[in-house]
Amino acid sequence: MNLVYFIQQTLNGLTIGIIYGLIALGFSMVYKAVGCLNFCHTVSVMLGALLSYTFIVQLSFPIWLTFLLVVVLLLIYGWAINQFFFRYFTNMSKTIFMLVAISLSGVLQQAALIIWGPEARAIPNILGSRNIYIAGAIFPMQSILLFAISIASLIILLLFFNRTKFGLSMRIAAEDPEAASLMGVNVEQTRAATFAITALLGGIAGFLIAPLFGVTLDIGQSLALKMFVAAVVGGVGYLPGAIGAGVLVGILESLSSAYISSGWRDVIIFSAGIAVLAIRPMGIFRKSMIKH
Repeated sequence: MNLVYFIQQTLNGLTIGIIYGLIALGFSMVYKAVGCLNFCHTVSVMLGALLSYTFIVQLSFPIWLTFLLVVVLLLIYGWAINQFFFRYFTNMSKTIFMLVAISLSGVLQQAALIIWGPEARAIPNILGSRNIYIAGAIFPMQSILLFAISIASLIILLLFFNRTKFGLSMRIAAEDPEAASLMGVNVEQTRAATFAITALLGGIAGFLIAPLFGVTLDIGQSLALKMFVAAVVGGVGYLPGAIGAGVLVGILESLSSAYISSGWRDVIIFSAGIAVLAIRPMGIFRKSMIKH
């Protein structure tokens, strides 16, 4: 029974952790591209959750259409905030960039408050109450679907960066913008794409996490510190590390709640992050970072 319970909580943590990894990946992508952390990234999580609620609950759209609309709208949103805001500040100091990101986050959060209101919302179990049993542990079909979408999103992103010309250009521009410019890569264009893709990742995470945590205006902010810890512990700027650390945070969160207390959950996560960084300041994947 104890083993079954452990498996159950580990599977739950793995599902949440993959979603956390998507958000942490967005933090790391922007840092790799412009050398700054985008604290406005949490807004895309909020927008993904709010749009999912609007389409699924209020407009009764099917889940596949909702997902497609979230993808398209968040890509447009990410491109727009770069074109109208961030591209004017990427060459300024990191402090100015982060202040702009925090200020823009506040503006967009207030706009969402005006449009959607302050009420907390819930998205019903869109797949019903069907369950799958793994080694005696109960795994809801909804969690299976969310996990599958998360993995598929990561695989598509990996193929994009490694198998497409534009994806390779984005990687080159992020590593060395000056060398990329000499090679004919449009660095401004790749940065715009970076912001669009990171907003997309946040939107997908919001879509995935809304049925699990509910929909609130601070859903992105409530996850921000954990995702920042995941991005840094994984090795900020190292993309696979962000995903791996996000998974570790999700599993640790689930096991802490199950075996200790949900009240101590965040204390344990942040304490573990401090301990890891005290030992490995460049993150737990530092060797991989050196190689890359």
